[in-house]
Amino acid sequence: MVKINEQNSLYEQFLKYSYTDFMELFNKAKTKEEWDFYVALSELVLRREQ
Repeated sequence: MVKINEQNSLYEQFLKYSYTDFMELFNKAKTKEEWDFYVALSELVLRREQ
């Protein structure tokens, strides 16, 4: 098992995503729940950048 402090969190991974990356994720989402998850994460990233 990898220690938590040695790996990037999912949130940290998404902070590196660009607008294009998020659009690609939205288009690849197979369910509404998956799409909603990506939207929520993208909103967190946008808020942090402001």
